Amino acid sequence: MNSTWQNENETAEVIRTYIKPIFGFALNRVKQRMEAEDLAQEILLQLLKSISSGANIQNLDAYVWTIARYTWVNWVKKRAHAPKSIEINGMSELLADHQQEPLEQLLETEAYRMLRREIAFLSDIHRRIVVLHYYDGLKQSEIANVLSIPVNTVKWHLHDVKKELKKGLNRMRKTGVLSVNPIRLCNTGHSGTPGKLGETNDFLGRTLAQNIVFAAYHKALTIHEIAQELGMPPSLLEGEVRYLAEYDFLSEISPGKYQSNTIIWDKTVEQFEAGHQLYKDCAAEIADTHFEALMDIRKQVVESGVYFPDQDYNFLLWTLLPKSIGEQSWRSRPTGVSFNTVAPMRKDGGQYIAYASLEKCIQPELSFDSSYYYICGTMTRYQEGSALYLWQLNTYWSERKDWRYLDFKDVEVCNEFWKDGLPDDETHREEYAFLLEKGYIRELDGKYRFNAVWIDSPVTLNRLNRVMPDLASLYAPAITNLYEKMLDLTILNQPKHLEPQIAHMVRGNTCGGILNAYVLKYLVDNGKLRKPLPHQKKTITTWMGPVKQ
Repeated sequence: MNSTWQNENETAEVIRTYIKPIFGFALNRVKQRMEAEDLAQEILLQLLKSISSGANIQNLDAYVWTIARYTWVNWVKKRAHAPKSIEINGMSELLADHQQEPLEQLLETEAYRMLRREIAFLSDIHRRIVVLHYYDGLKQSEIANVLSIPVNTVKWHLHDVKKELKKGLNRMRKTGVLSVNPIRLCNTGHSGTPGKLGETNDFLGRTLAQNIVFAAYHKALTIHEIAQELGMPPSLLEGEVRYLAEYDFLSEISPGKYQSNTIIWDKTVEQFEAGHQLYKDCAAEIADTHFEALMDIRKQVVESGVYFPDQDYNFLLWTLLPKSIGEQSWRSRPTGVSFNTVAPMRKDGGQYIAYASLEKCIQPELSFDSSYYYICGTMTRYQEGSALYLWQLNTYWSERKDWRYLDFKDVEVCNEFWKDGLPDDETHREEYAFLLEKGYIRELDGKYRFNAVWIDSPVTLNRLNRVMPDLASLYAPAITNLYEKMLDLTILNQPKHLEPQIAHMVRGNTCGGILNAYVLKYLVDNGKLRKPLPHQKKTITTWMGPVKQ
C-alpha cells in the first residue's frame, strides 16, 4: 500500500479504525487503565502527526505498530528515568541510545524488526546469551561467569545462534491461525469431582490456556510448535504448558510432546438438531410409562413415610422422576470403560473429565430453545463418618446457583432444623437466614416449615425403594439406541485419543443426564407434570436426609 492522505477527514478516519486495537496494545503493557489511556492517546497523537506529515507508507499495519512500539519505549523511558533496558516479550529492548534513531529510519529498518522476532523464538539459553552479548555488550568470558558455564560453551552457543538467526531471517516464520485469530472457550465444565483448586474453568479461564489446549487438540505438539501456532515466544508458554500438563489438562504423550486432555465441543447446527430429535424421541418413549407407574404407586409412596411439603405429590414427582430414571437407565446402560479409566486423578485431589465449548461469534440458529434442556448434575454431597446425604439436579426449572453453591453444610443445617435442634432465637439467626435464603424452609402463619423432600431414616428409604417400579428392562432398548446414535454423532471430527472420555460423557447424558431434562420437558408440555410453584423452585429436584447409601 503506497498512500498519502490528502485531508484531515481521511486521516481521522484511518486513525479511528485503530483506536480500540491501540488501547488494547497499551493496556496489555501497562495494565492500569488510566495509564493505558494516557499511553494510547500519546500513540494516536504520534500517529496523527506522522500520517499528516505526508509519510510514504508501504504497509499501514507495520507502520502503525512500529509507531506504537516506538512511542511506548520512549514513554517507559520517560517514566522510569531512562533505565538501560526493560523486558519485552521475553527479550530486552534497548532504550539507552544517546542519539535516538529518527522515526523514518526506524520505520525502514525491517531487518531490525525481523531480527527481534527471531531472537524471541530462540531457546532460553540462546536468547540469554544473545542479550548479554549483543545488547549488554558483555565479553564471552563475562557471559560464562554470569551463566556459570564454560567459555567454550558460550562460543558454541553463539555460533549456533548465528546459524539459527540466519535461517530465520531468510524465511518467513510460520505462524498458525491462532496467532491472528485466537479462540475463546465457553461453557467450561466437569464430569466428576473437582479438587482443591477448582475445576475446568479455574484452570482454563485464561485466553492463553484456552489456546494452548486448542492448539494441541488434534495433534500432539512440542512447546515450540505450540508457540509457532500461537505466534508467541516459547519462553512465554513453557510455564503455562507444564502447569496444564501437571494438572492433566494436557498429556505429555512422549518427552516434550503434549496433547490436549480436555474435550472441546464444536458442534454444527446439524449435530445440534439431530441430537435434539434423538433425545426427544427417547423421552417420548419412556416418559409416559414412568410417570404412570409412579402415579399408580402414589398411595404406597405416601405410606412409606417420605416427607414432601404440603403433601404435594407433583412436587415429589419432580424429584422421584429424574432420580429414578437416572438410576434405572444407568442399570440398563450399554457397557463401556469405567470412570476411573477415563477421568484422571488430578494433583489437587480432583477426578473429572474436563470439557468446554468453542465460542462462536454468531450463535447458531436452532429450531428449538436449548435453555429448556440445560442440566447441571446430578450432584451429591456427603462426608465420611456421617449418614447425611444430599442429592440435587439443576434444570431449567430450578431457581438455584451453580454447583459451587451446593455444600454439605446444606444437609447438616437442614438436619438440625428437622431434629428441632435450631430454636428460633437470636443465637440461630444466621442458620435461619441461610435456610430461608436457600428455600429449605418457608414461613407460614408465623411458623417455619420444611420445604424439600426429606427421608428421615434408612427404614423409610427401604420402604420407598420396595414400592418403586423396576423399569430397567423396558428402558434398555431405548437407552441403547439413544447412546449408540448419539455417540456416532458426537465423535464426528473429534480426536481419536479423546473418544473414551467422550463415550463416557455420552453414556452419562443418555442414561439420565440430559435425557432427564427432555423427559421433564415432555411431561410438562403434555400437561402431566405441573410447573413448580414460585416457592418450590429453589428446592425442586432435591433429596436429602440421614440415608447415605
